[in-house]
Amino acid sequence: MTAQIQGAPGPTAIPPAVRAPRLTTRRVTAILSHAYIWFCLFLFVLPFAALLFHSFAEYGGSGGLENYRGAIGDFKENLLWSVKITGLALAIDLAVSLPAAYALVRFPIPGRRIIFSVLQLSLYVPGAVIGLALLLTYTFTYHAVSMWGLVLAMAVGTFPLMLTPIVVALKDLPPEFEEAARCLGATAWQTYRKIVFPLIGPGVSAGLLLSFIIVFNEYLVTLFVHPVDIETAPLRIFNLQKTGGLSPATAALAVTMQLVSFAAVLLFFRVFGTRHFKGTYIL
Repeated sequence: MTAQIQGAPGPTAIPPAVRAPRLTTRRVTAILSHAYIWFCLFLFVLPFAALLFHSFAEYGGSGGLENYRGAIGDFKENLLWSVKITGLALAIDLAVSLPAAYALVRFPIPGRRIIFSVLQLSLYVPGAVIGLALLLTYTFTYHAVSMWGLVLAMAVGTFPLMLTPIVVALKDLPPEFEEAARCLGATAWQTYRKIVFPLIGPGVSAGLLLSFIIVFNEYLVTLFVHPVDIETAPLRIFNLQKTGGLSPATAALAVTMQLVSFAAVLLFFRVFGTRHFKGTYIL
């Protein structure tokens, strides 16, 4: 065999052929799945992004952050009314729903299924119908044209949202837990406070969250029953849009409302996501 001369170029190595990725069914399914997720994200985020961009537009000699400075200054009282009415309505809903749910689940009440269905009535009718019914009840019958009339109206509209998760949580809780506590000498109140209430915490937190979202952002029922001197944040945005159109200042108010609502939900999970209220049925 002839030896290769030193310094002479050796045989050129042929690189391996690069194979193009195969378009398999699994790869096509993955691509379509990712495309569908991004499409849904774009579809749902687009209205909020459009509102955000519009809130920085120039209008009447002001624009950008000036729109938000005016919104925060004019919007503070409306936000305080919304927070106050929401807190009172949630307190009423919770105070009524806890014993009502326990009675419906633990006691053999005649016709309790019919009673439970009737209590869900406000979920099945349009908001305008509820508003007219509440207007007839609180304004013309009881003459309760005040903050408390508005609070009671909100509590009536969201009561099923508080009651249903608590009923579900109680149905999932075996009664043997309560019987064991009674056998160990606990009273009825101690059993409910130390055994039942912590274990139905997910249902309570879900009811609080759902009711908060509805009450804090409600404007249609408020439009029917609110007093003249009370204007909540959603009602303020609705009135401004009706009178002045969708100006950048109105868009800034709407974005501020969204941020406050989103921050309140995050704070809710931060505060109630531990100990008794750990976990929810909707996450």
